[in-house]
Amino acid sequence: MKYIIGAYTTAPSLAANDKLIEYEFYENLIESIPNIRGLEIPFWGNEIHQFGSDYLLNIIDPDWENVISCIPGTMLNLAKNPKFGLASDDENGRIEAIAMHKRANLVLHKMNKYYGKKAVIAVQVATAPSSPVEGVHSSVDSLLMSMQEILSWDWQGAKIVIEHCDSAVGCTKFEKGFLTIEDEIKTLIKLNGIYDVGITINWARSAIEGRSVETPIEHIQLALDNNILSGIMFSGVSDNDNQYGSWKDMHMPFSQYQDMRYCEPKSLLSYENISNCISLVNPEIVDYLGIKILSMPIGNCSIDRRVGVNRDAITILNSILDKLHVS
Repeated sequence: MKYIIGAYTTAPSLAANDKLIEYEFYENLIESIPNIRGLEIPFWGNEIHQFGSDYLLNIIDPDWENVISCIPGTMLNLAKNPKFGLASDDENGRIEAIAMHKRANLVLHKMNKYYGKKAVIAVQVATAPSSPVEGVHSSVDSLLMSMQEILSWDWQGAKIVIEHCDSAVGCTKFEKGFLTIEDEIKTLIKLNGIYDVGITINWARSAIEGRSVETPIEHIQLALDNNILSGIMFSGVSDNDNQYGSWKDMHMPFSQYQDMRYCEPKSLLSYENISNCISLVNPEIVDYLGIKILSMPIGNCSIDRRVGVNRDAITILNSILDKLHVS
């Protein structure tokens, strides 16, 4: 089995402006994990890397099948304009979001031209804005209009996938506060069959929403029931940790398993909880499985640890899939 790796969350460039160290990280990552299918590539609003898109294009294996995530760019824009988003009822905020995704489309074209092949299998989008914020409103109608426009563009075979982020539940403090998974699926059902669309479940983001390890299972099952599941990305979360916080969207490493060196004992992303999710699906039928891990402290981690949290996570996934007899 090969996996999508959200390597940018462990990359030194999150905190350091050093191209040589960044290159060393990716070189070691590629050597340490032979079963990389591709990267989850962050689209920051204009580029796919802090050092410019060309820098990352020169690192990526030409044979990889990658996923572009528009969530980093979405979050940066939300910090400047809380009404920014594909689901925004504020027309200016919605138009700004569409324009950002058009720039992502151009980057995808650039990648495919650079490698002379289809280098991107999916593009992940989010249903911003954070509707619980005062004066901010979102809706299925606004999301549907935005998705219809985005899907009218040429994505050169890449699937447009909503990555579900936590929605606000009652008085519980939210991390993203985007649309509910029910509203996202309702929108996708209207588009499915006409366009190539789906939904991706990020384990931590679903767990954060429900404050429970059962919520990712519920979300995966709901997506399966509606024939709309595209991918599962495994990030961890804790209900109480000094570094990663309590129910924070911080891409915590996996929980301790056997003699794995780079795990976090307070992570809720355990072998059992991962197995309970993967056992629901046929991993060879979903579009992709992957991981996205953050190594703390962000600015003070060795290359060994940055690579190790990814390697150990993949080792755990391999163990689970071997047990489930998936090749």
